[in-house]
Amino acid sequence: MTVEDVQHPLVTHFDHHSVDFAHTAIDTVNTLREQAPVAWSDAYDGFWVVTRHDLVSEGFRDFESFSSRKGASIPALSFGSTHIPTSMDPPQHAVYRRILTPWFSQTAMGKREPWMRERVRELVTGLRDRGSWDFVPDLADIMPGTVTLTILGVDPARQQEFLAAMARGMANQGTTDPDVRAEMERDKQWLVDQILAEAADRRATPRDDLMTVLATEQLPDGSKITDAQIIDIVMVLLLAGFHTTSGALTALLVHIEHRPELRQRLMAEPDRIPAAIEETVRLYAPATGMARLVTKDREFGGVRMREGDMAFLLIMAASRDPRQFEDADEMDLDRNNGKSVAFGWGVHRCLGLHLARILLKIQMETIFEVVPDYRIDLERVRLSDTMGIGYLHESVPASIGGAR
Repeated sequence: MTVEDVQHPLVTHFDHHSVDFAHTAIDTVNTLREQAPVAWSDAYDGFWVVTRHDLVSEGFRDFESFSSRKGASIPALSFGSTHIPTSMDPPQHAVYRRILTPWFSQTAMGKREPWMRERVRELVTGLRDRGSWDFVPDLADIMPGTVTLTILGVDPARQQEFLAAMARGMANQGTTDPDVRAEMERDKQWLVDQILAEAADRRATPRDDLMTVLATEQLPDGSKITDAQIIDIVMVLLLAGFHTTSGALTALLVHIEHRPELRQRLMAEPDRIPAAIEETVRLYAPATGMARLVTKDREFGGVRMREGDMAFLLIMAASRDPRQFEDADEMDLDRNNGKSVAFGWGVHRCLGLHLARILLKIQMETIFEVVPDYRIDLERVRLSDTMGIGYLHESVPASIGGAR
């Protein structure tokens, strides 16, 4: 689609994977939202950027006009191809969602809570014993992927290999460097080989884990999930679980380090931690946005979209829309976040939201209990140079009683 085809939209070079965007992400999305509810970006062959909360919500709800079948990322993620069920629309989406939901339900996460608490306490106790650490690699990047890999049934001794490969892929999403792309392809092939080996092992020796279900489950039409589909399902579970919860934890920790009165309130009133988590994922979107394929010519947000266009539902902008949220840039523990799109909306509402909520709660409670006198070195905190996937920190150094 060319600029001449549209009805006078704001045209911009919105590149959510660029270093420039990473350094100014919140200011950029806030400015763009107030300039245009829907803008046209000439990056990545061109796509619509939907910024306003009501339109982002509508885009999520209207899966017939805004399809997921071309994937949820612009450009397409390097790991996996179809990303089941993220890249599916109803009714096909529901078939696979029904298989996965029981493993990530609130009830299922509640049953795993004692194990998660034990593992988090072990990690945080290790931080205390060391005296200084970095919250990103030493806690935030460990637990979300560990929980997902454990649900899948991957041997704990091998989980770090999976996490390292995923971390490299997430850090370099959007790169054009041929050497880096080649390394990402090698990591992708390694992950594919491991996933297929795990599936083959479960067919030979079934266990009580999600990988066994994926390898042996019969679908409603009588067919089995293919190897290619298993790869796509596992890839999206790892991608979705790896960065989102990690990003939210470090965002909350840094936020309250800047606001010591809020930190003290959460320590004194731990029952307010869930509210702080909801505000954190609203303010610091763990998922920057979601791509959708426009399935028919239509007017939307004051512009004319054409069938075949790509649209990016910019969660990061919608979550700070003052039309929906009073004092939208402030953390308000009494805010009603019932209409927040931080975990998506509609049929594609985040599968792992219960995992994220309970794990973040456990981590914050454990940090406050085990290392209550920790301090983050704000001068050394570094945001990621990659914000195209979500709001992420690269480094959050901390120590016992360190200088503020």
